[in-house]
Amino acid sequence: MRGRAFAGLVAGVLMMAGPAGGRAIAGQGTVGIRATPLPRPAPVPSLPPRVLAAAMSAPGTVVRREAGLVVERVTAAGPGGPGTLYRVRVAGEFPPRALRYVVFAGTEPVGYGIPVPSTQAVRTVTPSNAVLERSVTARPESKAPPASDASAPSGAPSPSAQSRVAFGRLAQGPFEVARAEYHFGNRVYLPPGLRGKVEVTADVHYPKGLNGGPFPLVLFLHGNHVTCSMGTRVDYRWPCRPGWTPIPNYRGYDYIARRLAGFGYVVVSVSANGVNVLGNFVDDTGMRQRGLLLEHHVDLWRRWNNVGGAPFGTRFVGKIDLGRIGVMGHSRGGEGAVYHVIVDRARRHPYGIDAVLALAPVDFTRRTVNRVPLAVMLPYCDGDVSDLQGVHFFDDARYRVPGDPTPKHTVTVFGANHDFFNTVWTPGGGYPGGYDDGTRRCPGRLSSGEERHVGSAYVVDFFRRYVGGELSLDPVWTGVEAPAGAAPARTLVSYLAPDTADRRRDLDRFTGPNGLGRDRLGGDVTSHGLSVYGWCADTFQSPCVPGSEGYRDVHLPGMGQGVIGWEKPVGVVRFDLPEGTGDVSGFDALQLRTAFNTGYPTGFGVGVQDLAVALVDGAGNEAAVTASAVGDDALKRPTLHFILNQVRFPLTSFAGVDLTDVRRVELRFDQTQDGVIDIADLAFTRGAA
Repeated sequence: MRGRAFAGLVAGVLMMAGPAGGRAIAGQGTVGIRATPLPRPAPVPSLPPRVLAAAMSAPGTVVRREAGLVVERVTAAGPGGPGTLYRVRVAGEFPPRALRYVVFAGTEPVGYGIPVPSTQAVRTVTPSNAVLERSVTARPESKAPPASDASAPSGAPSPSAQSRVAFGRLAQGPFEVARAEYHFGNRVYLPPGLRGKVEVTADVHYPKGLNGGPFPLVLFLHGNHVTCSMGTRVDYRWPCRPGWTPIPNYRGYDYIARRLAGFGYVVVSVSANGVNVLGNFVDDTGMRQRGLLLEHHVDLWRRWNNVGGAPFGTRFVGKIDLGRIGVMGHSRGGEGAVYHVIVDRARRHPYGIDAVLALAPVDFTRRTVNRVPLAVMLPYCDGDVSDLQGVHFFDDARYRVPGDPTPKHTVTVFGANHDFFNTVWTPGGGYPGGYDDGTRRCPGRLSSGEERHVGSAYVVDFFRRYVGGELSLDPVWTGVEAPAGAAPARTLVSYLAPDTADRRRDLDRFTGPNGLGRDRLGGDVTSHGLSVYGWCADTFQSPCVPGSEGYRDVHLPGMGQGVIGWEKPVGVVRFDLPEGTGDVSGFDALQLRTAFNTGYPTGFGVGVQDLAVALVDGAGNEAAVTASAVGDDALKRPTLHFILNQVRFPLTSFAGVDLTDVRRVELRFDQTQDGVIDIADLAFTRGAA
């Protein structure tokens, strides 16, 4: 199991080769690395769900009242019997969002703040009497402690681009599309672990006439948002009060569902308003319950496929291919989609989920999944999940299961915010509560239409590739090309090939310090002319990006990386390939994940770093290819986040080298005067077909 502290990664492990070069050996002195520990946020305490629910509704005595704050003493039964607790209400604007709110007494976190129905305050319950005297505040959860706001969105949202831009034309499927809804009531299903029942509601897009089936089933799950409306007023409770109307958050992805259905899919977008509200009383906001809700809907579709039933009669009998199921979740729904795989696999007779896409997801539990194609979409200008914590699903899954035969991907979408992927959450979308959450400092913002355009491009192509088996889409998911018509958005795809001998040959994973001296194939790793050469665990004790910039590292905590720096354009890292390992002719590319490390006082004036990769064969023939020649966007100076993205070197670019007998790979830092980059996942790969 992995924890957020990743305690197994020893904080002081930073093994270097000095500027003169040589082999890095365990125990060698630290040279060049700046490893100033970062203050880590204190853990947020939580009460058992039953205690929290009882204390929220128990009679209380006001013991502190001032502008914007009320503290009440309540008595509630806990594991050790009745005890004194404090119920805290902090006034302000607290719309339901993906990240949780944290209530602080001074700098001490005392509990997660749950928005009240009006969204004009948050409440929490704590045993800490610090709330009686200290300043009490609430703010969105952040990896940075209260004294540092480096990873939180800054100021007002930046306006999205509103100018008219010519969209590329996205491919359309051959089927005409029909739409239906089903609604069995707002309090009809009780996911184990919640204190109340939730709705069973969804809309369905499917090929009209259903000729040519059975068709794969794909489920969508939205995230946390206001749940009820009356005119322009919004409310956050479940069920809604009389006279108030449930907000159809599940309809916000209809633009994707229609297009995917046109390619021959039954697409079901599930309502999760009840889980969003009632999940606040569960430690992780109800992630397992989200997975159970999705599984409940699949159970309904099994019945409709086998024998039919209300409200569809026999319309879908024999038309659903339950051997091909995909799931997409957005925001808190992204982690819910991951949990769908987890709860399905826990069943005696699982359906088997064939592909999972997490869109701008939270990652509250640090659980991930393997043996299933996985993609994580990361909106670079996300002002809600502002630390892009969903990248951990990818990072943690990479080498967790040896021999995992399935691919993993990230898609960084530059200019995209959190909410515009859902039309219901978008200002002007026809429902109250819409918001442009994009962060102020983020350049190149996409308009809502541009964001949905690129969202549709990748979501549809993902399920066509990994549920529908359309191998022609492999170039999209290896990062060779963007989906046809995805312009004008700019994206970067990182690809982890299946861990099979014909799909991936790891040269250096950079998951530990030993890779600095010996590569995965058993060859020596040597360096020359570097000012920085080492490995970092990327914990708060030993962050990979030093100084306050470290809070902008989306991988923190827990993804080890190599750190390489040069002060003159002569630096080299060499990876020897032992005899018998150098036939790479069956692969398509040599690739790595990398990023421009701005935590070091070097590379000033450099907007884009560069390096060359050289292959040397047994006869001494060599060829070098620069990152700038194949696509160096991953090496641009970051404007908001430090995130490792892929640079892919096609093997066809290395003219004159015998690819059946490669003896050495070199990373040459001879393209820019100086700089520091981080690196991970260096491997020969081919597509996942």
